[in-house]
This record gives sequence, C-alpha cells and structure tokens, in this order.
Amino acid sequence: MLSFLCTAAACFGCFAQEDVPARASFRNGKLTFESRDGAFRLWFDNRVYVDAAAYLPSEDVSSLLSEPNKDLEYDDGTFRFSNGISIRRARFAVKATLYEKWFGELDLDFAYNEVEMKDMFIGYRFSDRISVKAGHFKEPMSMERLTSSKYLLNMERPMAVEAFAGGRRLGVAATAWGRHWWVSGGVFGRQADILQKEKNRGDDGYGFTARAAFSPLADRDLTLHIGGYGTYRVPEMAGSTERFVEFRTFPESRTDRRRFVRAEIFNVNHYYTLGLELAFKWRKLLVYGEYIFTELSRYGLSGGERTPLKNATFNGWYATASCMLLGEQRCYAPEDAEFGPMRVRRGGNLELALRVSSINMNDFHDTRAVITGGAATSYSASLNWYPNRSVLVGLNYVYMDNDKYADDKGHITLGGKPLSQALPSGLDFGILQLRLLLSF
Repeated sequence: MLSFLCTAAACFGCFAQEDVPARASFRNGKLTFESRDGAFRLWFDNRVYVDAAAYLPSEDVSSLLSEPNKDLEYDDGTFRFSNGISIRRARFAVKATLYEKWFGELDLDFAYNEVEMKDMFIGYRFSDRISVKAGHFKEPMSMERLTSSKYLLNMERPMAVEAFAGGRRLGVAATAWGRHWWVSGGVFGRQADILQKEKNRGDDGYGFTARAAFSPLADRDLTLHIGGYGTYRVPEMAGSTERFVEFRTFPESRTDRRRFVRAEIFNVNHYYTLGLELAFKWRKLLVYGEYIFTELSRYGLSGGERTPLKNATFNGWYATASCMLLGEQRCYAPEDAEFGPMRVRRGGNLELALRVSSINMNDFHDTRAVITGGAATSYSASLNWYPNRSVLVGLNYVYMDNDKYADDKGHITLGGKPLSQALPSGLDFGILQLRLLLSF
C-alpha cells in the first residue's frame, strides 16, 4: 500500500510537469496531496459497501417459476429470492485539481466481480462558481440522483429516480451557482458500456438535460430548496434502424438482482422527462421529495410503413423524512444544490428515516401498443448510526407492494400463466437489510 501511495504522489508531480513540493495530509478522512501554493491537489475518495438482505414474501412463492438464468450452471427455473450478503459498491476514485483551474476524476467500481466505469471526466473552472466538464458523469437530474451514495438516507435511491432520472452518460455540461441559486445544463450521448466496442450498431442517440434550483433560505438551521429538471432525448438504436428505450428499476434493494418493474419500448421517436424537487430542513428534521413524469413519442410498423401511436406516459414520486435523533442534520451545499455531509458528534450520530416511493410503468393510451411494465409502491424505514463521518451502520426495512404486471418483464409465471392472470394481487414482499459502509 505504501508503494502505491508513493507512486500516486509521483504521478501527481508528473501532472504538474515541474518539481512542485507537495505535502500529504488527511482532510475530512481522505488522503490528500497538495502543493504549498494550493495550485495542485490530488485526493482519494474510496468506498466499500457490504450489504446483507433477507427477502420476506407475503405469500407462498414455491409454485412460481422464473425464466432460467443462463449464467448459472444449473437452474431448475423455480422462483427463489437470493438472500445473503453482497458487495454493493467497491469504489476506487482519484480526484485532482491542476494549475488551479483544471480538475478531473477517475472513479471505478469493482462490485459483483466486475469493473464498471463511473465518473471519468476533465473540467475547467472559469471562476469559483462557474465551471465546465466533459467525459462520463451524472446528468444534472434529480437531487437524489446527484447526491453521493454515501450521503443517502436510505440504502437505495427511490424507484422512480433509478428508472427515469438519468444517470451517468458521456457528455459535456456547464454549471454555475450563487448563494441562493444553482443551474446546470449540457448535451449527453449514451452510457459507456460494452456496446462502445461493437461496430455497425447504429447511432448512440443524444439528449439535452438541465437542472435549476433556488434556495431562498439556506442557513445552518433552516433551509428551503425548490428545484426542477428536464431532459429531451432521441434514444440510441437497437442495432437497427429503429430506436429503443428500456426503463427499469430494482425494488430498492440490490442483493437479489431481479427487476420486477421494467418496460421495453420499441420504435420511439423521442421522449422527455420532467421532474420537480422540494426540500425543507429545520434543525434536526429534513423532509424532501420529487415528482417525475416521462412521455414518449412512438409509432408502429405495418407493412414496412410507420403508423403513429398515441404517446405513452410514465410517472413516479417519493417523499422522505429524516430526524437526527442524536447529532446534527445534514448540511446544505449550495455549490451542488443538495444535502451532503454532516457534523458528527462524539459518540456518533443516530438517524431515523422514513420514505414512501411509487412508480408506474403501465400505459394503456393506445390499445394497439399497450405497455405493462408494472407499478409498485414501497414503504421503508431506516435506522442509521454514524460513529464518525467515514463509517455508517444502517438497518433498513422495505415493504414492496407490486401490481400484477410487476413480473420482471414476463420472466415470472405461475402454472404456465403470467402473474397478471395467476396472481392479480401482485407479488408483494418485505426486505430486511443491513449495510456497513466505509469511506476513505
């Protein structure tokens, strides 16, 4: 480990292309190398999340069948939840400021024995409050999406945020902010994945995304945040001349890798997503929520000719409340228009958080092309202990109320029938989860 840190420090000196003395220190729990004049700085932002989960179905699931998993050597097709322990995140991130104005980040995730690129970008600051960056990073959508996972109140983000509120994509964006306002917008392509290696796949698609926030009250004890965001996107091609969109989400838990609510929509011209944010903090209490709406323009094919279809619409929302039983509540960061770190008291902070979230991916506007991606509502409670600002021990319970179409895109059946016919009340279940988080 020592040799690695020495190598990192040497690389930091190479970035400067000159011999610049640097000092090492721990700043907010992160190992940091910084030149004496502050023009160069490099620091690590690593994280490990260990999750354990037990899934508690509300009814007998022994008769359910699940489409066999091709990745398993043996799968009898019987439906079963995957109770157990998983490495939810294993992040290695290096961040740097160069020549005062330039900045960048390299962030990789090694969870599930796979290497996934997260943030990877280069940026330039025109001033302390105006910047631009290009590469692979989060679109400016949703306060909950933009908030770092280490600051989330619940173990996972709400279903609607996961499904509709962007994510990391290749693009370029500019950001500006003041004491009581924040705005960001950019142009984005697709997510960086294995398809980047394939040839003859068709266009990557493109989109325009923006978010704005206003905080008329933003002090230590009292904060009011009002925000909104939107994106217009022409989706990528599905290896052909037709464009394709998939929206999907986990049931606010990742130990079992099944997505009950998911929708595939073919022949999409374009779609747009709009979202509203509202947050209020008063001393130890924090309450916030979002509403998200998506509309898709699509068409059918008949004899090689395009036939217009009625637009399809999806929506979702969530509401979260947190009470810091011991210690101070999270601080509002105007430079990011979100709630971030907190001051941790001696002996640690103790937090109780409650959330209700909902999503609907069913659309019946056009009977010629009905979409039954499923709908679900979740009710969750979390008890989080922060012994210091680098460690979290969290206990979480989620109850998932699924409708009859939440069947993992038809992969779950009963007696040869889809769940919509065999189980009209839907497959409901609870999830008891434990998280250990270390940030360093």
